Amino acid sequence: MGEVVSISEKAKFAEATASLASRLQSQGHAMSDVEQRKYNPVTHGFADGVYMRTVKLPADQVLVGKVHKKSHPFFLLKGTMQVLTEHGVEELTAPYSGVTPAGTQRIVYTNTECEFVTVHATELTDPDAIEEELTAENFESPELAKLLGEL
Repeated sequence: MGEVVSISEKAKFAEATASLASRLQSQGHAMSDVEQRKYNPVTHGFADGVYMRTVKLPADQVLVGKVHKKSHPFFLLKGTMQVLTEHGVEELTAPYSGVTPAGTQRIVYTNTECEFVTVHATELTDPDAIEEELTAENFESPELAKLLGEL
């Protein structure tokens, strides 16, 4: 997953991802915030300048992730999942660790129940503010346009 892709490849993936998310939403397959908290419980941990987010995911779930503004490590502690990015599909089986590059968006299918952890450098302690700082809903974000222009 570490190879460089062109801006046009990233744009094609972003368009396809937005289309999938829209179709899931229009067909009633997208979860509300309340449902997401119920089926995908998240715990938050903090240390000096570090935020750790742990999410539990049931088997047989399709997730369209947000776009990451910053690079960060991640850990799959439990389970097996298929991960689709502009680089293709990769199967991850716990225990697994990697780094999410800035400008990454993923589509995930959980083959089994999974536990996934991300670690982020931030001085913030409010999870909603942290999510806003670290992610974008899509690639239309001005911050991401600048970032992608630098890649």
